[in-house]
Amino acid sequence: MMKLRYWLIIFCFLLLTSGCASVPTDPAEAAAYQEANDPWEPMNRKIFAFNMAADKYALRPIAKGYRAITTPGFRLKARTFLNNLKTPLTVVNDILQFNLKNAGLDLSRFIINSTLGFFGVYDVADKMGLSPNSQNLGTTMAVWDVPSGPYLVLPLLGPSNVRDASGMVGDIFLDPFYYVSHNSDDRDLKWGFWIVDGVGAIAAYENNINLLDEGKKSSLDFYAFMRSMYQQYRKKAIERAKGTQATDNQKANYEFSLEEDDEEDFDE
Repeated sequence: MMKLRYWLIIFCFLLLTSGCASVPTDPAEAAAYQEANDPWEPMNRKIFAFNMAADKYALRPIAKGYRAITTPGFRLKARTFLNNLKTPLTVVNDILQFNLKNAGLDLSRFIINSTLGFFGVYDVADKMGLSPNSQNLGTTMAVWDVPSGPYLVLPLLGPSNVRDASGMVGDIFLDPFYYVSHNSDDRDLKWGFWIVDGVGAIAAYENNINLLDEGKKSSLDFYAFMRSMYQQYRKKAIERAKGTQATDNQKANYEFSLEEDDEEDFDE
């Protein structure tokens, strides 16, 4: 329940502060302001600085330890397993997007990988031509043309926006495994729902840490780099969900993933 309380606090904060932004009067500054969509930048930078400290003293040591005690093959299977557990949530969002074709394909993926793939450890469905797909309520609201709202940096969770942060709250209650676990008398099953999210966050962070380090080295302003990377990633995901994906030369330059191959070197 701690995660739920965290999101309720964030959601209330967003409702209270959503009308506080002011647009610069200078035309050039106003254009840059609109493009960045970051009226809460002073607050966001403070949270970003906190996240960077947490990265240095907590998240990175955990990721290093995870890599030290596991093999690339194990990490790949773990990511595949975790992705499979989230497929029912993707199916629910497919339906909410009125994309029944994708709902059927993703449900088929879940059944195939949960059986032939040994509970999702192996992505058998992908080898059969059913490509991985991931949807969430933030993307679903974008398909419904709900505005993104201002860019937002969340404590520990990182880049987001008002729509996506609200969608994360909704996804808790849309996930079928939430009801399976919380309607059970098995305490371990209830804890398992939250543990899966925690382990999934660690796996995603570990799998993208080299990309983040590359951006930190090559960018003059790592905060702006992360903002741009997130906004490109979300634009691509929404275009894919709407069926209007950009051409190759217009695609986002960066994408977070649980499925890319591991890179073994950590930069200090």
